[in-house]
Amino acid sequence: MFADLTGEGKDDAVVTVDSGTSAGVIAVYVFSAGTGKDLKVVYRNQRMYRGGARINPGPALVYVLPQYAADDQLCCPSAYRETELKWSASKKKFGVAQRRTVLPTD
Repeated sequence: MFADLTGEGKDDAVVTVDSGTSAGVIAVYVFSAGTGKDLKVVYRNQRMYRGGARINPGPALVYVLPQYAADDQLCCPSAYRETELKWSASKKKFGVAQRRTVLPTD
């Protein structure tokens, strides 16, 4: 996925890492060239399990993780936790803009 998440006039690359197993997406990275030519990792989350990522209008990066209750099957979590990240130009890093719990849609 590509979007100018850092507001520097160039598209940043959002890369997810799929484990190839039932763990699914286990990491998300954001690569940015900033104002130069060299790509740098400006965000990473390597503690995901069956995660997902998308770009919302704004643009903002949203990653989603399942929230399992004690009796949930692997396929069917009770809820999902969405975390929206936005870039802070003054701090030069992503910060949490909001978190919310979403119930699955059948």
